[in-house]
Amino acid sequence: ESQLKLQDIRERFTRLPEESLLLWLYDCWFAGASLDVFLNRYEARQLGSLARDVAVDRGIGRRKGTLSLWRRLVESVRDAYAGHEVMVRRARWNSKLEGVRYLTELTMLDILYGNTRNVQYLDNPDEAYCTWYIWEAFKTSAPPLYAKALSSFTWHGDLKVLKLKAYVWDCSEAPSSLPQDSYVEIQPKEYAASGDDPCTICHEELSRNTCELECGHEFHRECIRTWLQEHSSTCPICREYAVLPAELPERPAWNDSKRYKAKAWKRSAF
Repeated sequence: ESQLKLQDIRERFTRLPEESLLLWLYDCWFAGASLDVFLNRYEARQLGSLARDVAVDRGIGRRKGTLSLWRRLVESVRDAYAGHEVMVRRARWNSKLEGVRYLTELTMLDILYGNTRNVQYLDNPDEAYCTWYIWEAFKTSAPPLYAKALSSFTWHGDLKVLKLKAYVWDCSEAPSSLPQDSYVEIQPKEYAASGDDPCTICHEELSRNTCELECGHEFHRECIRTWLQEHSSTCPICREYAVLPAELPERPAWNDSKRYKAKAWKRSAF
């Protein structure tokens, strides 16, 4: 049973090749590392190369007692590296996906190493605020098209990072057929995804077999089904709560354009 538990942890939380440590930490948190995964020191030492980083992997099994995987990962990264060592500053991000990822890295850096109110959101990074430092670092590294959109977005002290992520993701280039040296304005989309956007779960192009959540964000049918059933009951982009129908119908073979919508539900305030 213990070996099955460790194997499950490896499959769910092993860092992807080329993934930054900060993005990896966020993905681990989002996959439930702080909720349902607890390890004693002996078990933690048997995980192997979870972080694909020798210093971090050694630190995961260093602490005594039974702790959540999340606490072990966070403290190990902190012990192994200073903030400037885990953060790669970007002079420019070039797509909405890169932008959202960079915003995630800036937020995790502030939570782990900063001296702001975001330190209280270690166990819930999606509640973090967009500090002035995060805003400036993100805005100044935006490409011209997105910089134009961000110039009309008002920063304030209570701005949540999650809201800024959703705004960036819902921006689209219009029109798309202009020459490279033409002026192009970015506006928020009426609908969040098009066939040219990648699925944010698998990062492959959206073309066929898609499902649009009630919030307007679109994914591959099987990707979002697996996501909602095994990882989270919220949209991966805006975190609006959503559920899939019990049986999501198969798309007719003769119709590649129809989109199926999954209904959203609001969490009770009580």
